[in-house]
Amino acid sequence: MKIPFLRSPYNYDRDIASNESGLECLDPSMAQQQFREECDINTIMERFGRTGEIIAPIRMPQYGDFDGVNDYHSAMNAIVEAQSAFDQLPAKTRARFGNDPAEFLEFCFNEENRDEAIRLGLVEPALQAPAPVSEPSKEGSAQ
Repeated sequence: MKIPFLRSPYNYDRDIASNESGLECLDPSMAQQQFREECDINTIMERFGRTGEIIAPIRMPQYGDFDGVNDYHSAMNAIVEAQSAFDQLPAKTRARFGNDPAEFLEFCFNEENRDEAIRLGLVEPALQAPAPVSEPSKEGSAQ
């Protein structure tokens, strides 16, 4: 019959046991750093405070011209949809517009506000076309 090993502070070193049984990963990390913001608990809790859901897909708010609305029901549906889209914005952004969707729409329709809208994350920045490369002049290369 074998006597079981009883651990005590005098016959067992936790550090040595941990090093012997632990996992040491020497491979390069495959973590994708562009997702670190999504994994940050502060970002997750801010999103929870905004939507009431822990994980919710974020979609860009939309605004538009509703000239084609012909009846009361369609108009109310458009208003409810616009309010819902406005409510999905971060609290800081809604506060910037006084929690008023009409003020938000007025801001969005003004082209002078484009830089601030990009800063607020409401508009994606336009891709800049590369500057044309000028060719060297042939006047100085005569031999």
